[in-house]
Amino acid sequence: MSQKRFENMGEKYEVITYEHTIGFNYTLPGEDEPRMLEKEVTLVWEDTLESFFQAYTKEKPYTINEFHQERSRDSFIQRIEDQNENLIDEVDEEIAQKMKFGFEYTSPTYED
Repeated sequence: MSQKRFENMGEKYEVITYEHTIGFNYTLPGEDEPRMLEKEVTLVWEDTLESFFQAYTKEKPYTINEFHQERSRDSFIQRIEDQNENLIDEVDEEIAQKMKFGFEYTSPTYED
């Protein structure tokens, strides 16, 4: 085992995550009042825990995720980002359906 690899074995990589509700605003055609669609997402806090407490107070729930490899940490962050992108795509589609039909539309389902 190389000396560099041996030195990094005790190193931990931490990622702070927290849940946050995001509102997506839209206005249906022919209406003046805006509407909001709220979804809860997991976000990564990219600063220190102390700065998290300054921004949200200690009562805001959070999780510290520990990894022994930088690659594992990066993969975890990428999964969260992918989940959030998928959620945004779903919200975009849901709003597009509402805009198209002027109300919440669900397609019919057929059972065999």
